[in-house]
Amino acid sequence: MLRSRLLLAAAALATLAACGSSTTESSSTTGGDGAGGGTATGTGAQVGLPPGRPAEGKPGDGATVVMAIDKLFLGDMNRDGTPNGQNGWKQYGFNLDGKVSDKAAKDLCRPAGGASPAQAYPDGNDGIDNSFGKNILPIILGLASDAGTKVNDSINKGSFTIMLAMDKLGSGKTYNPLAAKLYAGADLGGAPKWDGTDEWPIRPELLSNPADPTSSKVVFANGYLTENTWVSGNKGDLTLSLSISGFTLDLKISSALLAVDLDAAHKAGSNGTIAGIIETEVLIAEIKKVAGAFDKTLCSGSTIDGIANQLRQASDIMKDGSQDPAKTCDGISIGLGFSAKQVKLGKIAPASTGAANPCQ
Repeated sequence: MLRSRLLLAAAALATLAACGSSTTESSSTTGGDGAGGGTATGTGAQVGLPPGRPAEGKPGDGATVVMAIDKLFLGDMNRDGTPNGQNGWKQYGFNLDGKVSDKAAKDLCRPAGGASPAQAYPDGNDGIDNSFGKNILPIILGLASDAGTKVNDSINKGSFTIMLAMDKLGSGKTYNPLAAKLYAGADLGGAPKWDGTDEWPIRPELLSNPADPTSSKVVFANGYLTENTWVSGNKGDLTLSLSISGFTLDLKISSALLAVDLDAAHKAGSNGTIAGIIETEVLIAEIKKVAGAFDKTLCSGSTIDGIANQLRQASDIMKDGSQDPAKTCDGISIGLGFSAKQVKLGKIAPASTGAANPCQ
């Protein structure tokens, strides 16, 4: 019974982390271009790596366009919506470590928690790193086979969304740079129309100034648009602050990289990808919080230790995004898909409150 309750708690956390159902915070970072440079076509689903930064240096010349996620793909279906519980995860994410790996790989970090190379190493399509989809999502689906449907039902009831405000997006196909800000959408108060008129309230926890809707903490200053594909640019750090059962959790995603294909009118987005790395021990700490909310005896002991080791076995990369054969893997790669439609930024919603960590 305790094990079942803990698994349900773990599933709740993982699903909420995937959908970003509460605030999302980040800081912009510097470093190498996440797309690896070069020029690409920008058409079709994002696989392996997103299109490289265009050679042109033309900046944006239009108004701010806001896109809101209208559908999330956790990895149990293809991008066209057809079920693919076994292999859907392979198409979501990016090749974060620059390697195409199988169970015989010799240049990766060592599997953790007694996992076999066959469990930890194999990548998705074109080297996509997504151990979350490969190893953790099946646990979620074993407990709630309709998890993905429920997440998207919540979005389409107006319960939450994630919004990307692209600054100075004109009618052109290519802009460099094209900065963007990320916002978390609060409860809309009803089902969205998805016709461009929805004014989605903003969660204040995402703002550096809770009274200023333009002060997002998540700024992709080095983003760009190439052949109508927007890419976030440099890899950054994202923190999803999640409100579950009255308390707040922080789920940190490092080496985060985003991309989405825009339609010609720049009113909708498809083939979106969110990719990054979750530090394994940080995820375990968050799972303990969720478990403790159900039953404080689940904050420690053999039950939580067993689940923690299952999570460690999903580790496939170093938490900094590198690979080191001399070290044990301490990060879990994650890849999610999404589509988006144009909305407007609404008013700032009231701040949420959360209880203290029940395991402290």
